[in-house]
Amino acid sequence: MFLLLKHAHLVIDGNREFLDGALLIEDDVIREVYPQSDRIKEISEDWKQIDLEGSLIMPGFFDTHTHGIDRMAFDSCSLEDMDQISEEFSRDGTTSFLASLTYDLSPEECEKQIRLLDSYKGGAVRYQGIHLEGPYLNPKHLGMGDPKKFLKPDIETVKRFLAASDKIRQMTVAYELDGVREIGALLKQHGVKVMCGHSDAVYEDLDENVDGFTHLFNAMRSLHHRDITLVNCAFMNRWYCELIADGNHVDRNVLKLVLNNIDRDKIILISDSSIARNLPNGEYEFISKKCTKKGTKFISFDGHYAGSVVSINDEMKVLKELGAKYCDLLLYSSLNAFRFYGLSDRYGTLEKGKYADIVIMDDDLNVKNVYVKGRFVYV
Repeated sequence: MFLLLKHAHLVIDGNREFLDGALLIEDDVIREVYPQSDRIKEISEDWKQIDLEGSLIMPGFFDTHTHGIDRMAFDSCSLEDMDQISEEFSRDGTTSFLASLTYDLSPEECEKQIRLLDSYKGGAVRYQGIHLEGPYLNPKHLGMGDPKKFLKPDIETVKRFLAASDKIRQMTVAYELDGVREIGALLKQHGVKVMCGHSDAVYEDLDENVDGFTHLFNAMRSLHHRDITLVNCAFMNRWYCELIADGNHVDRNVLKLVLNNIDRDKIILISDSSIARNLPNGEYEFISKKCTKKGTKFISFDGHYAGSVVSINDEMKVLKELGAKYCDLLLYSSLNAFRFYGLSDRYGTLEKGKYADIVIMDDDLNVKNVYVKGRFVYV
């Protein structure tokens, strides 16, 4: 089946835009990209055509750090819940995601949930694997976590996790802890990305196995003019940086600092969304604590942010207000993450041969339609 989406503002990659272009989709693949809709030489009568009247098209968003949505958490979800989560993600343009497990789980609980997630085949959007946020984190920077549940690094437990699934794509660890360097080397051998987070680490603690930093600025030692903290390291442009850009976890003026000083190829937008995403204001329990949602904030009773309640799309709107261009937003929301995980050969740009996972929006980035695998999933 062929589908022609014409008269669209195409954001192709991190450098190119076609203001009145067209995409030809065959089944689940982009078959052709046309810079100008009115100059397409041959249009078959068999092609279904949709005139988008100038709407914006970008590659679908890849949320690599999310804990759930609408009362459903990956820590405890069923396979049926996974289908529902996938469906809800599709509505805001998220077409790929990693399922993040928290440090609230015991090793036994974590391994059990890894095995369940390993068996999931995917739903409305593309399930790309598992992110383990912990359990080997610094009790000084647990945020929502209970310091009494702190676990000393144990490489044998990590080996069990890796044996339980080959879908583990990323693990967040505190690199200053004894024994974590050995875990980092093991993860690298298995192709798992090593992210430093919930950590008091400084530059000297890192080694060649560290790939990046989990939710920059949050749950780590602050920027310092003498100690080279993880925040300082982020501005060296050697590591990838996750960023929660809801305007709460990181102040908007600091977001401007990031956009102006960190390489745009190194920034990965994440939602870090919790079970309160898509729910009304009120009180809910997350990571074994009572929390209150009010507007775009979700705060535990002891004063910590309990993840976010926003989507990648919401964060893109914040960054656009701060001056980010459409090509920048494509990098932050999609291509950088796909490059990071070695998936950019089929995802992350609007190019011939790439999967037809796309988001159609107005100029203010409000989602109008979503296609995943070339299939219409939302209006």
